Amino acid sequence: MLEKKVILNIKNVYTANAFRVNGKIFVGAGSETEPQVRLYNFNSHSQESIPGCPGGMMSFQPVPGKSGYYVSIMGLFPPFIGGEAGLYLHRNTASGWSTVKALDLPFAHRCEFIHGDDGDFLVAATVSRFKENPSDWSLPGEIHLIPMDQQEHLPWVSEVLDLEIFRNHGMTRTRMNGKEMVCISGAQGIFSIRREKGEWKTDLVLPREVSEMNFADLDGDGSDELVTIEPFHGDTLCIYKREGKGWTLVFNDTLSFGHGLSAGIFNGVPVVVAGNRSGSLALELFTLNNLQKGIVHRRIIEEAAGPTQTQVIKTDAEDYILSANQRKNEVALYSGFIG
Repeated sequence: MLEKKVILNIKNVYTANAFRVNGKIFVGAGSETEPQVRLYNFNSHSQESIPGCPGGMMSFQPVPGKSGYYVSIMGLFPPFIGGEAGLYLHRNTASGWSTVKALDLPFAHRCEFIHGDDGDFLVAATVSRFKENPSDWSLPGEIHLIPMDQQEHLPWVSEVLDLEIFRNHGMTRTRMNGKEMVCISGAQGIFSIRREKGEWKTDLVLPREVSEMNFADLDGDGSDELVTIEPFHGDTLCIYKREGKGWTLVFNDTLSFGHGLSAGIFNGVPVVVAGNRSGSLALELFTLNNLQKGIVHRRIIEEAAGPTQTQVIKTDAEDYILSANQRKNEVALYSGFIG
């Protein structure tokens, strides 16, 4: 039985992301509907509110190499009403917090930083160029690239990558073949983006419709497996193993409106964490006792949570599972050993 600790209470929480800044661990979290954005300090167990936020938060990331600087996506309100969405820059200085809209980016959904040999860049993705209504997916989203050496100059200017992805939803930073890249998922599959010698390179990683993805070594062979939720807001959890240049499906199970996917090693055990945003609304844990033989144990961490984002966190003292439990208006940490 895992022990639960609620660290933040946020109405309709959507975003919860843990990260290190100057050796300390923080959690940035925000609401899908309300102007509630908070930063939680793991070391002091304290929290502070970030002012000037409109709500509709989808992503929250620290700016590399800039202590006290953060970037978020806000203004994408349910159900995918996001004409006013954009990238926001949050700064915490001696005079307090400030929040400014750095770039108008309608229907923005995910962002992540990537390091190139010519500096750091912010990768930001939109779910569509325009939506007449929540069910309109007739137009692809766009991938915007913003060099961070211009972050002090507002508004930001972005370069649009020549890559159109329909039903764009997932984004994660990873390494493959020793190269750092950002992977983005959608109807046509998973695509990778990397920066090499001042140019952007893209590749198709998996030619299947994917909602979210995560990479982690789940069988201890030194090579990452690929974990996905399929299709868009889908009903299937899949685990793939790298075989040559492709991927072979080695495990799958059912979900209900799968959301909030993460994977990693939790107290020495390889795990996958996934949420259900319909049906049971459960936060679930898959322990991979022997992936090669398909021995996977599935258990419910918490009923009726409606998770939107999860993360497996390693700290100096303990491992945690972080979850934005939207139906309970809370950000929670789960710790302990799996029985």
